[in-house]
Amino acid sequence: MREEMQIDVKESTETTLVTGVDSASDKDNALPTSFHSSSIIDRKSKFVAHAKKATTKEEAESFWRKIQSTEKGATHNVLAYRIQSSDGSFIEEYHDDGETYAGNRVLTLLKTLEAKNVVVVVTRWFGGQLLGPIRFEHILKCSREVLDKGLLLNTNKSFTTINKRAGYTTNSIIVNGCQRGNPLLQFIRNVPWEFGDIVPDYVVGQTTCALFLSLRYQRLHPEYIYNRIDKLVNSYALRILLVLVDTDSHKESIRELTKICVINNFTMILSWSSEEAGRYLETYKAFEHKSPELIMEKIENNYLSKLTHCMTHIRSVNKTDVVTLASTFGSLKDIMEAAPEDMSICPGIGEQKVKRIQETFEQQFS
Repeated sequence: MREEMQIDVKESTETTLVTGVDSASDKDNALPTSFHSSSIIDRKSKFVAHAKKATTKEEAESFWRKIQSTEKGATHNVLAYRIQSSDGSFIEEYHDDGETYAGNRVLTLLKTLEAKNVVVVVTRWFGGQLLGPIRFEHILKCSREVLDKGLLLNTNKSFTTINKRAGYTTNSIIVNGCQRGNPLLQFIRNVPWEFGDIVPDYVVGQTTCALFLSLRYQRLHPEYIYNRIDKLVNSYALRILLVLVDTDSHKESIRELTKICVINNFTMILSWSSEEAGRYLETYKAFEHKSPELIMEKIENNYLSKLTHCMTHIRSVNKTDVVTLASTFGSLKDIMEAAPEDMSICPGIGEQKVKRIQETFEQQFS
């Protein structure tokens, strides 16, 4: 990835949504009838989606090239379009432009919403720090916003129906009808839930879904989970496999499911009761729009706290060890320069810890 260029963004350690229309809206004269989302800024990476009506492949790709030329310094311009031909068939194509898997996910969103004659381009400026899977959530959120803003969705269907099918309700967990009778539903008490026409078992956010699986059922029907995953294709940025461990002999089954999750981009969560499983789902929904700062470790703004945060990343070194070293040597610089025999005589610091500390210092600071 290239370094982020020509973008002056206030440094942030959390995800920030910049309300209003992005500066791209100033280019409307250059891009007639086009629409632009608000900006999403996460750790100095910036995401903006652009969209317009398109009736031919050439028109869609021309719009993509226009965005590439106007959004100077962008790292990626992800393309997806869905155009209905005169015979009723669809031309559905995408281009990742270096942001692997992103184009297909935007196209899946267009298909899920049954959008037609629409082209979407999501521009990203890389901020120098890898974001992981959450970048797909930002990309899809921008895409959905610009589609709504430009009224580019199929207006023949009611808004409620579209939302239920795509899993975009704002305050309810959407539950697949096949989950009727699942005991975990009675433990979803802190957020509303409703049945809807969806492919996964649960939709708990704009881009988050979950499949539910009982290990006992998995033993009787080992092909079940493969069929359910195949139906999802590449939909949803965060895909959860919520497993109820309801058998004593579970190690082999969990090992096999772990492999399946790695291959198919799922996050596996184990629960040992229906109540625990229900709480996981409602927690995902309750924290859907919360800042990631809520679950980040809070580090006090003093030297000892920062030293503790740094040194406890070393295997087997705990907070007490850090306090002992700090009180004996004073600072991180002095600890790094201390002789091994001096460190090893500190209470609780043996030869093994000294070796690990010094190896870490050599790797990180040499």
